[in-house]
Amino acid sequence: MKTDYGLIALKHMATLPAGELANAREIAERFNLPPNLLAKILQSLSESGIIEATRGSGGGYRMVKSPTDVTLAQVFESIEGPVHMVMCTSNDGCCSIEDRCTVKNGLTNLERRFYEFFDTVTLADV
Repeated sequence: MKTDYGLIALKHMATLPAGELANAREIAERFNLPPNLLAKILQSLSESGIIEATRGSGGGYRMVKSPTDVTLAQVFESIEGPVHMVMCTSNDGCCSIEDRCTVKNGLTNLERRFYEFFDTVTLADV
């Protein structure tokens, strides 16, 4: 759900004229999104360098990168963190049956293919 909201906000910002700022409250109202959650999502996108935040009166957000240069994988990771289908595929994940698991290798390959695909789809493609 957070990634959905982030994509909505990014697509909105991408339609604005160059240099124009998008206000988080206005985006939330226009698309009926929870304002506090949207603010956190926009902060994550700003920290990752996809958008830029301008503080103060008249502040807001604007795209830093072109929509053709922002992949869905970047958006997912910016908002959600590293995406893992199951904990055992993360670096810090461990499992009590890891030594006899019959699905880890398959899920690891599937996860890698998932990420590779979403790294080829850009914001402009959505």
